[in-house]
Amino acid sequence: MSGGLLKAVWPARLALAALMLAGAAGRGDAAPSDEARAMPPAMPASYYGMEEADRDDDLLRDVALGMQNEERESLGLAPLAWDSALAADAARYAREMAQTNIFRHSPRTSRAVPSGENLWMGSRGLYDYEVMVGSFLDEKRYFRRDGKLPDLSSTGRWEDVGHYTQIIWRDTRKVGCALAAGQSYDYLVCRYFPAGNVFGQNPLDRDDSAPSRYASGGR
Repeated sequence: MSGGLLKAVWPARLALAALMLAGAAGRGDAAPSDEARAMPPAMPASYYGMEEADRDDDLLRDVALGMQNEERESLGLAPLAWDSALAADAARYAREMAQTNIFRHSPRTSRAVPSGENLWMGSRGLYDYEVMVGSFLDEKRYFRRDGKLPDLSSTGRWEDVGHYTQIIWRDTRKVGCALAAGQSYDYLVCRYFPAGNVFGQNPLDRDDSAPSRYASGGR
């Protein structure tokens, strides 16, 4: 999609996309939105008079890294590095949600790499990667910079900023994302290492206890 058209449809798409988020699950307790949701059929992009959004693994990597690292850089934080193991694990779970049509966080014990998790879903083919990641970043408007989890959101619900705080968690170093298409919906999974959203901490705090490598060696 061209930049001009993206700007034109961004508000409408972002408003819709905001309804399709699951709370970020890090090392703290999972958000109440972890409850499984079987989703009803959705309308295709053509129903809204829109073309199918571009889909490409390299494009997803570039958009996810670019947008998230731009926000981290604005806060003076080290950039995230793309990690193929996290992306592969994210792809496995995205495919599972696409096949089952159930939208919920994965059990932490099922993750090949201990990691935080951001989830998004929306009508199949309707949304650009920029809109998906932008929905995470849009939570910044509720973020209380001087708070500590769970008191981090101006709404009183930490889940309303959970995607954003995972992205800007100071000690998180790696990210991997993947998208899978179901019959009606696209499912985006992003995995983060080390996981953020630790209760009693602010995302900009340093955490000396955070692991720097996977148990298997990582990269």
